[in-house]
Amino acid sequence: MGGEEKEERKELQYAEGTAMQEEHAASTAAEGAEGDGEEKTAEELLEIGGAFLQEGKYEEAIKIYEEILKKRPRPTLPTLAKACNDCGVAYASLGQYELAIKFFNAAADLREYLIDDGISVFQNLARVYSLLGDEQKAERSRKIAEKLQKEFIRRNQEIQQMFKYF
Repeated sequence: MGGEEKEERKELQYAEGTAMQEEHAASTAAEGAEGDGEEKTAEELLEIGGAFLQEGKYEEAIKIYEEILKKRPRPTLPTLAKACNDCGVAYASLGQYELAIKFFNAAADLREYLIDDGISVFQNLARVYSLLGDEQKAERSRKIAEKLQKEFIRRNQEIQQMFKYF
């Protein structure tokens, strides 16, 4: 077997393994959503909702995200922020743009708790506004996303500089 064939075979095996892992994760998440008698934490529910979202099961994902938002005691702010953004993605995927905008705006209010500082929230808002034909709001959201991204990159570079000496 030649070098190219070995490489192609490795890539195919990797792809098959990755697909099997994703399928297992999704089925495990679906089983977890159905319940085993134990109440799931908000973070566990967030993982389940994410699996449904990846599978294109938007209605199921929305149910999970709404469960997170109703949870008592209140989930952590990072969990709430991610749940709002992801719920907005699910609604947008279903073409329910007004509901998507409401969830994206809620996530925008909590953007400092998101890993990417809300960059994806404003990119999502830009896409939805563009789909609705409101280019003025779409452009405003794009500019906010770009500004946040520049600041995010600048801060990461500063952090890298600080840790360079350790």
